Amino acid sequence: MMQKIQFTFKSEWLSILLIIAVIATAIWAYPLLPSEVPSHWGISGQVDDWTTPLGHVLMFPGMMIGMYLLFLLLPHIEPRRQHFIESWGFYQMIRNFMMVFFAFMYGLTTYTAIIASPVAVDKIVPISVGILFIFIGNYLTQVKSNFFMGIRTPWTLDNEENWRKTHRLGAYTFAVGGVLFLLSPFMPTPFNFYIPMIGVVIAGFLPILMSFIWFKQEKR
Repeated sequence: MMQKIQFTFKSEWLSILLIIAVIATAIWAYPLLPSEVPSHWGISGQVDDWTTPLGHVLMFPGMMIGMYLLFLLLPHIEPRRQHFIESWGFYQMIRNFMMVFFAFMYGLTTYTAIIASPVAVDKIVPISVGILFIFIGNYLTQVKSNFFMGIRTPWTLDNEENWRKTHRLGAYTFAVGGVLFLLSPFMPTPFNFYIPMIGVVIAGFLPILMSFIWFKQEKR
């Protein structure tokens, strides 16, 4: 019997609280922001793009609300819904991490814009991504075959054994990629950019490649 998808206060309180917090922060911060607010940092850690105060107070809250609504929708449009429900722990981990990360970055960038102090985004972002990659690797083997989470290729979606082997490999490659992201802030430019990109290739491309190779071997 297929289980029902139920969103309760227990599952939603963190996302709702964070959205309320960023909206309250936006209302409070708007009159205090300078005419140009940093919106992008280069690999050297220097600001290379700016936005308006209105753009700043709307961007992160808008992105978080949109992301939250998307996360609510995905379980209901997933064709393999039972597999999605069985992967609920991974889904919740990704959702909570993304909401916390966006709220944290919004608070940090807003505060530093108001006090006109530099923020080490070039260190904070790769460390955060590295932690996410390691968490993904830890949960990846628990993800059942579905169309929205995990390493979705034509070959993993077509074959349960291919899905299992690819995600078992992905658990290791994402952990390695995460470690490279964690190390990158302590490396000089441009290695602080190249090293995490190598991590992305190891984490994402290698399992996809092996998924295809295992598919070809199965067809022989």
